[in-house]
Amino acid sequence: MKKINLPYIPNFIDQNIDLKKLRPEKSYDYLIKNRNQDLNKLLKSKKKLKKFLKERNCPSCNSKNKSTVCKKDGLRIVKCKNCELIFVSPTFDYEHYINLYKKTEYQKITKKLSEKSHNYRRKRFGIERINILNKFLKKNKKHSVLEIGSSTGFFIEEAHNVGWKTLGLELNPSAVSFAQKRGLNVQNKDFLKTKFNEKFDIICAFDVLEHLIDPKKIIEKAYKNLKKGGLLFVYVPNWQSASRLLLGEKNSHFIWPTHHLTYFTPNTLKSFFENNKFKMIYWETQGLDFLDIDWYLNYTKDNKSKFYRNNIEKLQFMINSAGYGKNLRMIVKK
Repeated sequence: MKKINLPYIPNFIDQNIDLKKLRPEKSYDYLIKNRNQDLNKLLKSKKKLKKFLKERNCPSCNSKNKSTVCKKDGLRIVKCKNCELIFVSPTFDYEHYINLYKKTEYQKITKKLSEKSHNYRRKRFGIERINILNKFLKKNKKHSVLEIGSSTGFFIEEAHNVGWKTLGLELNPSAVSFAQKRGLNVQNKDFLKTKFNEKFDIICAFDVLEHLIDPKKIIEKAYKNLKKGGLLFVYVPNWQSASRLLLGEKNSHFIWPTHHLTYFTPNTLKSFFENNKFKMIYWETQGLDFLDIDWYLNYTKDNKSKFYRNNIEKLQFMINSAGYGKNLRMIVKK
């Protein structure tokens, strides 16, 4: 596998993230505590669980050869022996995951976390994503953008504010309702089942691919619905992040096999796109690795974190520069 060259970042950049605004009123604690609530009874019964699960080939190269990396929440996380992609196998079926985002508990999580932090996310992350895309777009043009899994629409709102033609698709009814009340063009539709009358300049999928049994289907359809030279911009959790390496799979909250089914590294994500006709033009890692470690130490009542508190931003900068930030970003071109 051809390795990716690391990005060169010459100057220290303060991420300037306000965790209290990003995760207000202990909403993140609520998410971690309740995210498997709808599945708890099933997960505790190995006999019942076995009936619902199906083995899965590698979602990138389709190989059946895999080895176990670890087990968590009653499910097995494996590594493809051919292309090294990390993924969950066996898994539930497609409809199970589609219905998961419509359940009552997931609606509560959305209201507590996403709705209350919408404006902060728009200003902090919506603007940042627009600025990144603008580096690769023609100036003074009204671009068309489709976002798959748009949540409350904070990115769609900012894209609309800069004059782009926007469409968001979201499976969570609560998030869709919130977005529509703000006048945003966000629809409660499944991307794979939606027909489009036009092609787009940009398609975005932030924190989406990891939720899918077959992310390849999304990428193939995105390719067909992009204009020539169009951009696909994705975020996924980074398997080789510092937070996983330091906390381990058991304590890393993004290792969430009931919802996160595929785990990429910079190299496996690049290969995944190249195998599906795309060309990588940008990548970097950013993340909250040490803020998450600090949160974990407080959540578990371990307050031996003075070192982290004093050095969080500098340590995170080093992690991001080395390609070990928790979130992996990539833009590929048709």
